[in-house]
Amino acid sequence: MNRFLDILASFSGLRVGVVGDFLLDQYVLGTTARVSREAPIVVVDYQDTVYHPGGAANAAQNVTALAGAAVAVGVLGADREGDALQSLLAGRGVDTAHLMRPESAVTSTKLRILAGEMNAQKQQVARVDRSHHVTLDAAQRKRLHAAVAHAAQSCGALLLADYGLGVLDGETIELAIGACRSRAVPVVVDSRHRMRAFRGATVATPNEVEAIAALELADESALTDPAALRRAAAKTGIESVIVTRGSKGMVVCGADGVESVGIAGNTAATDVTGAGDTVSAVVALSLAAGATVGEAARMATFAASVVVMKRGTATASPEEVRAAIESGGAR
Repeated sequence: MNRFLDILASFSGLRVGVVGDFLLDQYVLGTTARVSREAPIVVVDYQDTVYHPGGAANAAQNVTALAGAAVAVGVLGADREGDALQSLLAGRGVDTAHLMRPESAVTSTKLRILAGEMNAQKQQVARVDRSHHVTLDAAQRKRLHAAVAHAAQSCGALLLADYGLGVLDGETIELAIGACRSRAVPVVVDSRHRMRAFRGATVATPNEVEAIAALELADESALTDPAALRRAAAKTGIESVIVTRGSKGMVVCGADGVESVGIAGNTAATDVTGAGDTVSAVVALSLAAGATVGEAARMATFAASVVVMKRGTATASPEEVRAAIESGGAR
């Protein structure tokens, strides 16, 4: 376990560039006491609204929560939601100097309604997504590319967080990976639907469903077939793939073969919202610290075991991850 504690200690001050789609998570909290007379739905009596960074923004705040230094590169809308998200990130120590805010842009949001009886635990009853594809003109795209190049030159790792909203187009992906490879800077990819677009990256961190689709596997049983998994992963052109499988742990597939990594801590998660962002952030920090991909996956299990026990989009502190490491480690 000392090796993992050493990796954790080395996170302090490590710079990670986070490039991609920045979202604002909104939580509307209320109580439920009756059924509507208009339709068979519950009526939620409003209590409060809280905001959290989402998407690439959540990955960035996970870096700073673990004492790293996050450099955010992306696009926010010229709107109140963009103001709120930039303020949240700055308040969490994220460098927001490279976040562009074109007049035409609109901040993408995910609004979750959480409700329950008075003094009872609230449950998610609905989610409303407002997704806006980013469209940049030539001058704006050039400015974005300059920010990406700066992050590649000044950071110990680059995290590409792709939610399909347009920041990471083909040209930007190629520039980011090329700039990092020329300096031996690790590139971590978290992409919902386009993992194969990131050829040349160091590692991708898909969940089970994303991996089956991206690797064109027949079903989840292929994730436990080392030969089949290695053949499929090799076709992506990405050096290593870490597949997150919830309570079943992770599967690491790379040049050294296929390895299963058990979960750390309790298997009964409270809320998995944003856990994937935590995994990609910790993998990026770990690689920047000189860890192997296998060690990075184990570090991610420790941090994920903390955040899934919290409500909403959450982060883990160095103290919490240290406690997870010392409590017994990944099984």
